[in-house]
Amino acid sequence: MTGKTYAEIIHLPQVLDSVAPNTPPANRRVHTAEHFFLVAHQTSELWLKQVLMDLAEATVAVGRPNRDLPQAIEHVERAAAVLRLVAAHVAVFRRLLPGDFAAFRPTFGNASGAQSEQFHRLRGELGLHGQPSVLFAEFVAAVAEQSTTLEAIYRQAPQSGDLYRLAESLADLSQAAWHWQLDHVETVTRVIGRAPGTGGTTGAEYLTRRLAAPFPQLWEARSLLYRADGGVKCPHDANQS
Repeated sequence: MTGKTYAEIIHLPQVLDSVAPNTPPANRRVHTAEHFFLVAHQTSELWLKQVLMDLAEATVAVGRPNRDLPQAIEHVERAAAVLRLVAAHVAVFRRLLPGDFAAFRPTFGNASGAQSEQFHRLRGELGLHGQPSVLFAEFVAAVAEQSTTLEAIYRQAPQSGDLYRLAESLADLSQAAWHWQLDHVETVTRVIGRAPGTGGTTGAEYLTRRLAAPFPQLWEARSLLYRADGGVKCPHDANQS
C-alpha cells in the first residue's frame, strides 16, 4: 500500500489549479464560461494522449514478427471509444453562449486549437496528413500474409476471425474520427459563425476543408460486395460468377 490519498494519486490539486481563466472572477458569468471552455479543452488533450498511446500499442501489436491481432483489437476499440468521448467534449461547447465566448476570446491572442501538437499527431497516425497510417499499413500487411484481401475478409465474415474483427475495429475508429471532426465544424459554426478562427485560420471553413475519414480502403472493400445491379454477392455464390 502506498499510503497516498485519492487526491494525491491523481494529483488533483495540481489538476484543479491548472484551470486558470483570464477573466477576473468578479465578472462571474464570463469567468465561469471561460472556465468551462478551458476544462473542455484540457480534458480533450488528456484523452487525446490516451488515444495516441493506444494507437501506438496497437501498431506494435499488429506489427511483425508476432502480429498479436487480439491485442491490437483491444487497443483500437479503446481508442475509438475514447475518441467518441473527445467528440462529446467538442459537442458540449454548444452550451457556450456566443456572447460569452466573444467576451473572453480576445485574451487568447493568437493561441488556437489548431496549434495542438496532439491533434496533428493524431491526424498523422490516422493517415490524414498525406502520409499513410503505419497502423493501417501493418494491418494490410497482415491481410496479405494470409493470402486474402479486404473484400474477401468482409465477404467471408464472420468466419474471417481476428482479421475481420480488427477491420471492424478500425472502421469504428474511422467513424469516431469522422464524427469528431464533424462535431468540431458544427460547434465552431454555432459559436462563431463565419468569423475567422484564432491563430489565423478561417474558422469553420478551415475545418471543413480538412474533413476526411481515415482508412478509406475499408469503405471501398464494403462497396465491392455489391454488384453493379445492386444485389449482394454472397460467399456461397462466389464461384458461380
